[in-house]
Order: sequence, then structure tokens, then C-alpha cells
Amino acid sequence: MNQQWRQIVVLLMTALISQGCVTVHAPLTTDKDYPLSWGNISVLGSECKSLEGNYLNEGITTVANGVTQPLLLTSVLNLRSSARTVALSVHTRKLDQNGDAFITLTVVPDGNLADRHELAGCFCVKQTLACTQINEKYWSVPNLGLGGSQKNVYFSMSHDHALIAKLQNYHADVILAIPLFGKKETWAKFSRVEQ
Repeated sequence: MNQQWRQIVVLLMTALISQGCVTVHAPLTTDKDYPLSWGNISVLGSECKSLEGNYLNEGITTVANGVTQPLLLTSVLNLRSSARTVALSVHTRKLDQNGDAFITLTVVPDGNLADRHELAGCFCVKQTLACTQINEKYWSVPNLGLGGSQKNVYFSMSHDHALIAKLQNYHADVILAIPLFGKKETWAKFSRVEQ
């Protein structure tokens, strides 16, 4: 995609976000789609440090009406790995005046440091870890339209120390000068593994 189209898509998405079409989930709280059997959600504490630990890579996500299906934590983070476990750790790059932090999330599948990944687009906001722009895609067809999609994820903990995630996928498109916007949000849970 050429630079001009990309700028148009970014401006369009920024305008839609600023109009409240995309919700920032901090602190992360339950809603009507959250499975009550997963227990209460708790915050991650200062700089989201209580998130650190090992989790099963395979968790579950909600699809509809309480139905769940398997989901890999590595796929949530846009990483390719069929690891059994995933170690997560946070590194604070900078604190702001509100006590929120700019975070680098380190992901190590199966303890293999050679396969270590660092996600710099994360923030500890109101004791909830928000990783934004996990995956972005843009498209354009001259004289037809353009658009883009983005995936964000918000992390917290359940009462049993499982990792709880709110997955947010949204897209903004302009087709034949008609703006279209869509958003899908689901929940996911990944069990903690004690080492």
C-alpha cells in the first residue's frame, strides 16, 4: 500500500477511535459475555508485575452463549509457536505522572530463550496490561475503497491466578465513499503453571 493510502487509513481509524468506537478496557471488568465460572477479575498491581509467570499456551476463548473453544496464547500475541507453556515477564520502560507504565512484554515459549519475543506496544494502565496494535492490516483498491484492521488485547487475573484476556478486533473501511466500522470482543483464559 502506498504511503498516501496508509495515511488516509490511519486518519480514518484515528477519527473512529476518537469518536468512542473503540473502548479502552482499563481497569478490566466483567461484562455480560464474561463467563461467571471464571471468577472475579483482579488487577495486576503496580506496573502489572503480578502478571509475571508461566501459563499453559493452550487456553479457551468464548465464542457465543457460553460456548468456548481452544485458543493459543501465542496466537493472541501474534506469535507462531505450538509451545506447551509460555513465560511472561514485564519490563517497565517509563512511568507517567499517573503511575501508569510503558511496558515491554517478554514472551518465552517453553523456556527457550532463543525463541524469546519482546512486545514493546504494551502499557500498564490502571493496573491492567494493554497490548495494542498486536496485528495491523491495511488494504486499498483504487477507486473502490480502503481500510484497515487492528487487534488489541487487555490482560488481568482471575481469583485462581489464571491469565484473563479481553481480545479486541476492529476494522475501519471506506468502500465507495461509505465508511464502515466493525468491532468484535471476546474473552480468553489461560491457566497458570507453577514451576
